[in-house]
Parts: sequence; C-alpha cells; structure tokens
Amino acid sequence: MKSHIQGLFILLGVAIALLALANIAAPVLGDAFGEDGAIVAESGAEDADPAAEEAIVAPLDGEEVALLQANLADLGFDPGPVDGILGNGTRSAINDAIVGYRLDIGTSDREVLEYTQSLIDALAAADAADDSGDLSLIPQTDDEPVESAVDDAAG
Repeated sequence: MKSHIQGLFILLGVAIALLALANIAAPVLGDAFGEDGAIVAESGAEDADPAAEEAIVAPLDGEEVALLQANLADLGFDPGPVDGILGNGTRSAINDAIVGYRLDIGTSDREVLEYTQSLIDALAAADAADDSGDLSLIPQTDDEPVESAVDDAAG
C-alpha cells in the first residue's frame, strides 16, 4: 500500500511537470502551428543582419580568376598558368600578395582582384604619363624635386 501511495505522488509530480512544460511550450508551439494545425515556417529575413549580408562576397568566375592571375603575374607573383582555374598556385600567389601588400588577412579574392587591378591601372597611368612627359601622376614629396621622383618611378 505504501508503494502505491509513493507511486501516486510520483505520477502526480510528473503530471504537474508536464502541465508546466506545456504552458511554457504553448507560445512556441502556437507560433509553429497555423490555425488549421499545419506547420508554419517563417523566413529569417526580418532578423537578418544587413552587415552580414553585405559581407557575403560572390566568388570569382573563370574570367575574373584569369584576370587576377594575369594581374598577379604582372606584379611579380607566380600564380602558375593563366587558365581561369583557382588552383594551389593561384591561391599561393594570392596569399603572397596579401602578405606583400599588407592587406587584411580576411581579404576576399574579389578584393585582391580589385586591389591588383587598381595597381595595374596606376602603373599603366604612370607609364603613360612618363611617355607623354606629364608628371602630374607620379607621386612625390614636397621636398623632393620632380626629376628624382621620375627617376624613382622609372626604376
């Protein structure tokens, strides 16, 4: 008889715990099920962090990889063949460029492409300015004469 009373109290305690759990879970379950009992899934778009979405960068396509490989080769890095395939040689050259140009470690391939393209464009503009005699694009300090800046830029 004593064991039946203890079992009854245990059963009563479990029932109270289940009711409490049901009251806690009711709001969550109420949101999960629609009026007709169907499961409702909500998009997390409202909760999405806009900064996180901006941080997602699309990977380079084959043409962009080939351009990056050509840029890296022109700047003295060895990406291997310019074939548009982002292989180990290209990855190594990208990492060397990140270290060599002191870019952030988290720099994306697209940012490296943009950076190397800006360097190639600047070198082409400096070369064109040197050929035309226009010295306005060659960097110089205030105390440095133009001629020494031209000599330094020419290498």
